Order: sequence, then structure tokens, then C-alpha cells
Amino acid sequence: MISILFSSCTTYFTVTESKVKDTVNTNLKNSIKVDKNSKENSIKELKYFKHVKLNSGYNTLDTVDMKRLYKALKRNITAFTDEKHISDGKVNFASEKVTVENCKITKRQIAKVFFAFNLDNPQVFWLDEPYSFSIYDDSVSLSLYFTMKKAEYKKRLGQLNSVVNSILRGVDKNMNAFERELYIHDYIVKNCKYDKKADNAKDKDPYTIYGCLVNQNAVCMGYTAAFQLLLSYVGIRSITIDGSDTDTGHIWNAVKLGGDWYHTDVTWDDINDISMYDYFNVTTKQLTKTHSIVPMMTEYNDDELFESDGTVKSCNLIIPKCDSLRYNYYVYKGTVMSDIEKNSVSRDLAKTAERGESYFHIYVDPSELDFNTVYNQLFSDEIYSFADYIREANSILGREVLSTSVTVTRKDSLRVMSVRLKYNQ
Repeated sequence: MISILFSSCTTYFTVTESKVKDTVNTNLKNSIKVDKNSKENSIKELKYFKHVKLNSGYNTLDTVDMKRLYKALKRNITAFTDEKHISDGKVNFASEKVTVENCKITKRQIAKVFFAFNLDNPQVFWLDEPYSFSIYDDSVSLSLYFTMKKAEYKKRLGQLNSVVNSILRGVDKNMNAFERELYIHDYIVKNCKYDKKADNAKDKDPYTIYGCLVNQNAVCMGYTAAFQLLLSYVGIRSITIDGSDTDTGHIWNAVKLGGDWYHTDVTWDDINDISMYDYFNVTTKQLTKTHSIVPMMTEYNDDELFESDGTVKSCNLIIPKCDSLRYNYYVYKGTVMSDIEKNSVSRDLAKTAERGESYFHIYVDPSELDFNTVYNQLFSDEIYSFADYIREANSILGREVLSTSVTVTRKDSLRVMSVRLKYNQ
């Protein structure tokens, strides 16, 4: 018999993190009124969008026995016993033991099964760590632990389902995929506050979807779980990506739209209104200016994968290629400048003013124009040609809607200029 601890902490539970700036989210407002005290038995699928089954992790499993263990884990993820379990002063509750007979499996394969399960099940907010397993000659047994008793789980699950259903009711059947993703992204940013004081040893909630959607207080793991689950109910596939930001562990989403994959980091978008879309559908090249992606599990041998204390090194099962800008927020929603003389800036600016939006974003095509040159031509004191675009936009609108006095923020790594508009009274 082999018996060791397998902990998910390197990926989903005990990662520490920091945000790019120590700021307070100014967007907190309930765009959807939800009753967190109501309870619903299930999440109601939308009739006009096909629910995406989250099985990307399962599809990476290499053997029949690995898939059998994954399914057994999923069947028993609500096998509460309410039996108190105490280890090293930590108190949680034991589940029924999961045993798979006639199962030939290695320690590494079990680790991959747990990674796959976590990748596919963002709704699981009650699972604690560490897990333990025992390998026999012809079977494997798992011991799982939960952060709460069954009655508390049922109460919280009903609350979570109610909130998710309230959010989904705000999805319009005429929204395209980009608009649905944007709706989910904006809901989370506007209704969840980043928890700078989260302590994994004391409170698991900020690390879960429950913390993000019900308590409205979470860290990156809560943000990504909520984003992934909600996207699946509006017909959009996504996964989570492990890595780091600056020098701390971090997790974000990869989202598939129109056949292409994009990185979206909802946590880093929850800083302030001017940076709310800096990490909405970006390429790997853009992302890795501030983030690092940890390697695939296949890149580690066993000695590298398993730490001396029994935990498993942070790694990814899937890292999709993200090189398209088609559905990048600033490209899709802003204006693309590919020629300083021939462009649609004035027309797009007029449309932005008609919608009454606070910001106008300009993406500078790197294949055609130099970013600094464009910035200087648009906003230098000597030239300030952006004022001409404002005048043309006002002419299109037929009235002096916009003031020529604006504030601009350069985002060099994104090749974006975000202009805060000023409207005339």
C-alpha cells in the first residue's frame, strides 16, 4: 500500500496573490438585484443558448482507469458524512471513502485526475485540502474532506443557484458571444470586491465561486470559478490557466470565441474603470508582459512534479494558443487606427458619444503605425489633432456634444489610448 497526501493548494486553494495596483474598485454597484437569502434547487439552463459541458480536463486523461477514478470522484463529491476530521489542528469533515476496484493507476496519474477534476468543476466550493489516497495492488482509495457539514452545503448551494439564475436572467437572447462574455465579465467586476485580507487557513470562501457570487468578496480563484461557470451557461467554453503575476501565484481564464482562444483575467480588470478591460481577450504576447504561465504537467518528471511535503507543483493540463485580436475588447469595441490619414475615428467617436460612454479607446495597428508617433500626433500640445476628430464627430452628431478638453491614458503594452471624454452641458 502507498499512502501519501495530494494537495490541491498549489493550484486552487492556498495560492497567495497580489493585484497590479493597490487600489479600491470604484465600480461596485449592483447591476442586478439578487436575493441572497432565497434558495433554488438547480441552475436553470437558458433555452436560447446551449449549455457547454465542462469536460476539457476529463478529455486530457490518458487511460480508462484514470477516467473511472475521475467519474468516481465526481459521483462522491457530495458524499457527506458530517464526521469531524482533525489533523494538525485543522478541523474539517470527512466524506465517504472513494474506492475504485480493479484499477491500475500511478501516483502521477492520480495527480492528473485531481487537476482535471478541478479544471472542470468550478461549482465545487466545499472541497477542502489536502486529499489523501492509497494505492493497492488492484484498487485505489481516496479520502476527501469538506469545509462544512451537509446541511450548510445544501443551504449555500441553494443560495448560489439563486444568484446564478438571477444573473442568467439578465442575458438577452439577441446577444452575440462577445456581448455575453462582456455581460458576465462586467457583472463580476461590478459586484465582487477583491479580498486583500483573504487567509486560506481561516476562510475558504474567498477562494471559491460562493465567495465571488454570494459573498461578493473573493480572490483570483473565486473570480475565475465564477467566470468559467457562468460562461458555460451562456454557451461559451473556458478553462483556467495557472501562473503568476509579478512574483506571486495567480490564476485566470482562457476563453474560446469564434474558434480562437483568448486570455481573460477578470481579477486584474477589477482595479478601476479605466483599466476595466485591459485583460479582456488578450493574446499570450500581451498577457506575458505582466503574467507568467507555469509549464504543462508533461514538462515535469516525477521528481520535479511532487514536492517533499506531498503537494504537487503548480502546472497546467492545457495551454491553448492565444494569438488572435479579433475579439479583444479594444479592437472589437474601440476604433482601430491603421492609417493616420484614412481612418474611422470621427465616426466611431460620434457613435461612442451617442451611447453616452465615458471612454473612447483607440487601438494602433502595429503592422502599420508607430505607437509613439500616433500618440504625439493626436495629443501633443503643438498638434493635438484629436481635437479635429472631436469637431468632426460633433458635426456628424449635428450639435456640440463633446468638449475638446479630454484626458488620455497611454497603454503602451496594449497599443491602446483610452480617452476620457468630456461632454458639454
